[in-house]
Amino acid sequence: MFEAKLRSKIGAILSPLARIIVSLGITANMVTMFGLLVNLVAAFCLATDRLIAAGLLILFGASFDMIDGAVARARTSTNSSGALLDSVIDRYSEAVIFLGALIYFHHLQNFFGVVLVFAAVIGSILVSYVRAKAEGLQIECKVGLMQRPERIILLALGVIAQGVIPDQYTTILQSKGVILLGVFAILAVTAHITAIHRLIFSFHKLSDH
Repeated sequence: MFEAKLRSKIGAILSPLARIIVSLGITANMVTMFGLLVNLVAAFCLATDRLIAAGLLILFGASFDMIDGAVARARTSTNSSGALLDSVIDRYSEAVIFLGALIYFHHLQNFFGVVLVFAAVIGSILVSYVRAKAEGLQIECKVGLMQRPERIILLALGVIAQGVIPDQYTTILQSKGVILLGVFAILAVTAHITAIHRLIFSFHKLSDH
């Protein structure tokens, strides 16, 4: 899986950084909350058409989702309450980014964009919900194409790509946010496919028991 491979590859980089953070007296929960703050700023930049800054901040904010786990391990304080907080804050972080996108398309008077963002929101919620519900039934459910890391990377790159388009050459692309429109169309479709995939996978697992 993409997420597992990504985490394993950067683990060696995060461990020294985590030890430095721990030496400063910073806890994993503090790192988690700082990541939310970064995403709030990213959402504001997206809503106010500061797209390049928004895209970079989305990537920066997402990095804290991996750093907080490394900090918890470095402090040997990994616990269920920290994992719960991290999971909930991840949902809030993603939600505020989608809110920024909704405002962005609203300013462009692009109703189709607003609908696509809403569809992507529902899809991302269902991806997480089906996994949580399945794991509550003792089924490990991490299957699917468009999980959170993939969604974040695609969204961030799309926001940056939309931001670097020169106004004087691509008026239509800028005035309607066409690149981001395509990104949210992909997010909406693939998130729902992932949610349905997880539902079918979990259903079969339950049927086998």
